[in-house]
Amino acid sequence: MKRKAKRSEAVKNPVENFDAPIDVARDANLSEEEKREALRRWEYDARQLSVAAEEGMAGGEPSRLDEVKEAQSIVPSSDEPKSDEKKDDEKEPKLGQAPTKSG
Repeated sequence: MKRKAKRSEAVKNPVENFDAPIDVARDANLSEEEKREALRRWEYDARQLSVAAEEGMAGGEPSRLDEVKEAQSIVPSSDEPKSDEKKDDEKEPKLGQAPTKSG
């Protein structure tokens, strides 16, 4: 699926620029932070649709909140270390330095 707008517009209005939330998570042109922001916005819109539906004001459009949550689970959160980054206690000891025990 191709994005229909520039990056900044795609992030600001993901509902209009992506076919599905999973497309945001899979977009190689967006940074992880941009993906998180786009999905946060999509989640907000989905929650608003859910509230409107509960109040009898829905326009027939599904909220897609479950899809958004699944897409968010694919994009690492900003506090998760990247897979190629080791934590300090997982790093190899420097030459001449004894390994440390964890735990």
